[in-house]
Amino acid sequence: MIEDFDKIRVQLRELAEVINSFKSEAVQLRLVELVFGLADAESTGDSDRAGADPPGGAPRTNRRTSPRKSTKSSASDVSGAKARGSGRPGGKVMLDRLVGENFFKKAKTIKQIVEHCEHNLAFKYKQSDFSGPLGRLTRDGALTRKKNADKQYEYAQA
Repeated sequence: MIEDFDKIRVQLRELAEVINSFKSEAVQLRLVELVFGLADAESTGDSDRAGADPPGGAPRTNRRTSPRKSTKSSASDVSGAKARGSGRPGGKVMLDRLVGENFFKKAKTIKQIVEHCEHNLAFKYKQSDFSGPLGRLTRDGALTRKKNADKQYEYAQA
C-alpha cells in the first residue's frame, strides 16, 4: 500500500511537534497547507504552486488579509475615485446642506428633520444620525436650541 510507512509515520510525528509548537491555529493551518500543498504541487507538476514559495524566499501574501475588490463596476471605478457605499450623505453633511438652504429659519425638532429628509429629499435617517452633529453645530454657534412645550429641543438658525 504505502511504501516506507514507518518512515512516513516518523516524519509526520516530527512535523506534528513543530506545527503544534505554534499557539495560533491559523499559523498551524497555514503550515499544514504549505507542506501538503507544496507536496501535491511537486508531485503533479503544477508549476504555479511549486515555484511560488521557494525555501528561503519571500513569503507569500495571505489572501485573507488583502483588501477585497468589488465585482461591481461603477462610474467612479472608471475615474479612479473611491466607490461609496449607499450614496447617502452622512448626518453632518446633510445638516450642513439644510443650514445652507435656510431650513432652520423656523425652529425644528430632530423628528421634523428626519421626516423632512425622508419625505422631501428621499434619504432615510435615524434620529441618532443627527443628534451628535446637531450638538456640534449648536456648540459652534451655527444653530441655537431651546426646549419646546413637549420638552424636546428645537433647533433654529443662529
